Amino acid sequence: MRVKTLFWLFAVLLFTSAAFAEAGGLASDPHYAKAVELRAQAQSAYDSGNYDGAADLARQAKAELALIQGKLGRIAASTPAASSGEALPLPASYTVRLIPDDRDCLSKIAGYPFVYGDRNKWPLIYRANKTTLKHPENADIILPGEILLIPSIAGETRSGAWEEGKDYPVFVPAK
Repeated sequence: MRVKTLFWLFAVLLFTSAAFAEAGGLASDPHYAKAVELRAQAQSAYDSGNYDGAADLARQAKAELALIQGKLGRIAASTPAASSGEALPLPASYTVRLIPDDRDCLSKIAGYPFVYGDRNKWPLIYRANKTTLKHPENADIILPGEILLIPSIAGETRSGAWEEGKDYPVFVPAK
């Protein structure tokens, strides 16, 4: 059972990393290509019942993704806001709230200044969370209490869960 959990955790990690790679222009990165290839091999091994092989391939792919994330970290560290050390990191996750008059939805969440400041970027959040949503077939249905991962799209540093009342910086995409 632990092997299955590891495999699915990796699948979510790879999906989130795909958003990193797509947004950061890393789709042509050889480490990303290798991670995608290893993920496909892991899925095939998993589907055939070779759980230990799937876990091993997943670990290899995770190592490739770590190299990509290292590159993204260097990009973020070279931006003025990140190098100043003054700003809090942007949140890496957001808990959907029950707001009676103006309900949370993916486009509203994407439009929050600490997320992307652009409601049109909601598909990035949807793709990163589709496998964990209670109604993955319908992007219009998110429920209060669901925790959404917010993928980095420009090498920005994101960590921790969003907390109401906390003063987060405004997301500024790298130019």
